[in-house]
Amino acid sequence: MRRLFWTAVGAAGGVVLYRQGQKFLADARERGVVASAQQVGLSAATSVSAARALLAGAQRPVPRVMLGQAAAKVRR
Repeated sequence: MRRLFWTAVGAAGGVVLYRQGQKFLADARERGVVASAQQVGLSAATSVSAARALLAGAQRPVPRVMLGQAAAKVRR
């Protein structure tokens, strides 16, 4: 019985949240906020792509010979 009760409460809450979300999106479309949010999302995605490309270039493997030479210099 408890599971049925909480399932019903969750379903009712989900329906209410869905309806509120639909109203919010409709209001946002009327105000033009959705277009701005999409532009912000696109800008963020572009920034993330650029950062990934930069990190991929910076993470080149260091040759083992160089690591060995550096360690030998530190030991001296």
